[in-house]
Amino acid sequence: MTLHLTPAQEQRLQQLAADSHRTPDELAQEAVDGYLNHLEALAAEVQEGEASAERDGWLTHEEVFERLHKRIKKAA
Repeated sequence: MTLHLTPAQEQRLQQLAADSHRTPDELAQEAVDGYLNHLEALAAEVQEGEASAERDGWLTHEEVFERLHKRIKKAA
């Protein structure tokens, strides 16, 4: 796999790698792992939120506005 970085990103990676006594490859792999872990945790939280909404009977955005429109029509 090839990763394309901007010159500024490459410079930052080189500097951080040197400062932490690691290779740029090691630092990039660690950064990708951290980001993937973040995305996986976020996806799990979204799934839990959706399950909670389904279980607890929350309304969708569309359902809320549908109910509001019905109330407005009744009041008119």
